[in-house]
Amino acid sequence: ISPIVIAFITSLIMVFFIGDYNYLLGALAAIAYICVGFILPMINGRRTKIEGMRFRNEFGELNSYILDSIRGIDETIQYNSGEDRKEGINSRSTYLSRIQKSLSRNEGDIRALADMFVMVSGLTMLFASSYLYGQGALSLEGVVITTVAMLSSFGPVIALSNLSNNLNQTLASGERVLSILEEEPVVEEISEEECKDYKEATPFMGVKVENVSFSYEEEEILKNLDLNIKAGQITGILGKSGCGKSTLLKLIMRFWKTNKGKIIVNNEDVEKTPTTKLRDMEAYVTQETYLFQDSIKNNIVLGRDNVSDEQVMDVCKKAAIYEWISTLPKGLDTKVGELGESLSGGERQRIGLARALLHNSSLLLLDEPTSNVDSLNEGIILKALKEECKEKTVILVSHRKSTLSVADEIFEMKEIRKS
Repeated sequence: ISPIVIAFITSLIMVFFIGDYNYLLGALAAIAYICVGFILPMINGRRTKIEGMRFRNEFGELNSYILDSIRGIDETIQYNSGEDRKEGINSRSTYLSRIQKSLSRNEGDIRALADMFVMVSGLTMLFASSYLYGQGALSLEGVVITTVAMLSSFGPVIALSNLSNNLNQTLASGERVLSILEEEPVVEEISEEECKDYKEATPFMGVKVENVSFSYEEEEILKNLDLNIKAGQITGILGKSGCGKSTLLKLIMRFWKTNKGKIIVNNEDVEKTPTTKLRDMEAYVTQETYLFQDSIKNNIVLGRDNVSDEQVMDVCKKAAIYEWISTLPKGLDTKVGELGESLSGGERQRIGLARALLHNSSLLLLDEPTSNVDSLNEGIILKALKEECKEKTVILVSHRKSTLSVADEIFEMKEIRKS
């Protein structure tokens, strides 16, 4: 905005200044400023709009590809695919370089055209003022001043002629941001204002799944599923990978909406329960726990205030991670690194479990919580669940029967046969 405002104000002042000597010369100056500061940028903008957008989009894609390559460096080395990733980076860089050269060439053409316009405008001003001098309509002083003023006042409008290249790339960046902001969520959150009649039942009343069907696009995962999860007990869900166990937990969390049927949590349909209330009731431990680049304590405390180290260590004991944390020089203040890369899968998983236990919710959803730990730690975790979650409702998902040995009731899910 500022280059446009500066160019407009400066040009307006110069038009009145030159026009004060002669209105025809003022009109000539106005035409020159419009050509260089408006018409040329418009022409250049139309020529480079598509390439400018393509440059910014490809630049974003290159960044994503490089970041993906860095994060997957272990797999790249293991499977000897370094040359392929390198070739991918080189080809994207080369393509980006071609676009940049094209943009630079266009920018050079416009700059040369703008310089030509400035020269022609200066000569035209000189000839026009000289003609007026010959007609006695302008003094010699006026000829010199108007010509010099014309030639020396194009700086701000020339800046506009070069603005369109940068502007196109800026707009492309903005478009990438706006496209994310304008994405419609798959599941809309439900506010408390929309559920004025909602009343939270106490004690917790369990979970009911009534005739639920769900599909990921064309792939049907759940079909006419009925399930009754009783309150205050550990319910195990057994099944092979791909049968919909994890999907069921996500539906209970209302990360997805059912295609058919209802899910009732604590005696209320999840579609009529305020999202904040539902999240307060539930704690979800996924197979792959996400850790922030922060301390172990902050990753466990996440979302809770005024939590003491003693409380954190207590849940760490229940999650069978206390002894490991005690061996660390900084203990709970140890940084876990980006994406938890400094920790093993089992350590990340147990931190996720400690996080869920600290959340102290009525419903605990555990998706393969011991898949990345050894049998000894699995036994410790399962024992802690049995002893510490007597007043909670726990849904424990696993493909191993041994993991479900602590369950009070077990349901087996079978995969829908694809035709």
